[in-house]
Amino acid sequence: MATSSTTPPPATDLAWYVDAIDDDAPYAERSKHEAETLVHGFIGGENNPFGVPVAAVERAVLEVGADLYYRRLARNGITSFEGDMAPQPMRLNRDPMTAAYPFLRPFLVSGL
Repeated sequence: MATSSTTPPPATDLAWYVDAIDDDAPYAERSKHEAETLVHGFIGGENNPFGVPVAAVERAVLEVGADLYYRRLARNGITSFEGDMAPQPMRLNRDPMTAAYPFLRPFLVSGL
């Protein structure tokens, strides 16, 4: 289903989320695929044996995919995002799953 200019893009569209255009779009798609692999590995596979809600999985994939996408721009793990004020350098997480854990952990069985 194509989206019109008045319809917002799907919430799971990583290219839209990271503003990847033209030549960056394939890299965003690759980042999303890698994020899906990481997230599904964390929750026990694509069959989702713990019953993590679809919305939580999709948001986790989006956050992990964005982290992986922005790593390309982060020299030595440090990046800065443009804005109205002076750019503030910040270090990216070493673990791309860091942003996904709060979305996924409440639904997973923890050890005793």
